[in-house]
Amino acid sequence: MARKAKQEVAAEQTRSKQEWIKSAFTLGAESFEVAGALFQEAAEQQLTESMVKRKLNTYRGGV
Repeated sequence: MARKAKQEVAAEQTRSKQEWIKSAFTLGAESFEVAGALFQEAAEQQLTESMVKRKLNTYRGGV
């Protein structure tokens, strides 16, 4: 089970902050929402999809 979880993380897409903002529609969000959620992240930092979704959920008011 642990191997599968590691494989999923490794297979997960990583993109820069700007790339996630440009592809906000793939997350079902507006670009300004993704920009707000990733405001404190460095521009060159590579972020995984799960990280972005978690930050987006928090930004929208989820817990």
